[in-house]
Amino acid sequence: MRNTTFNLPDDLVQHAKAYAAEHGTTVTALIRDHLERVTGYRAARPRQDDSLVAFSEGRMTKEAAVAALGLRDYSDLLLALGERGLPMPSLPRHEVEAMADTMLRLLGRDDAR
Repeated sequence: MRNTTFNLPDDLVQHAKAYAAEHGTTVTALIRDHLERVTGYRAARPRQDDSLVAFSEGRMTKEAAVAALGLRDYSDLLLALGERGLPMPSLPRHEVEAMADTMLRLLGRDDAR
C-alpha cells in the first residue's frame, strides 16, 4: 500500500475523524471507500481483514498497521484502537518470557525459574 499525503483543512480532518469514530472506521477507510466508489475501482482480490483488528489481535506489527491504515504514527494507531474500542495487543509469549528472564538476571536471580 502506498502512504499518501493530502492537504486538507484542519476542521475537515477533525470532522472526518469524529465521523469515522462514530461509525467504527478510520479516515483512511472512508477515503478508500469513496475513491473506489467514484472511480469504479475494485481490488483484484478481496481485502484482507481489518488491519486494526489484526494489530489488536497481535497478528500485525505496529509498523505494518500504521502503514496499512495510512496513519501518521504509533500514537494515531493507539487512538484508532481506542476509537474502535479494541484492546491493545498482547506481546507474544516468547517476548514476555525473554523480558522476564532479563529482569531476573538484572535482579541477580538467574536460578529463579
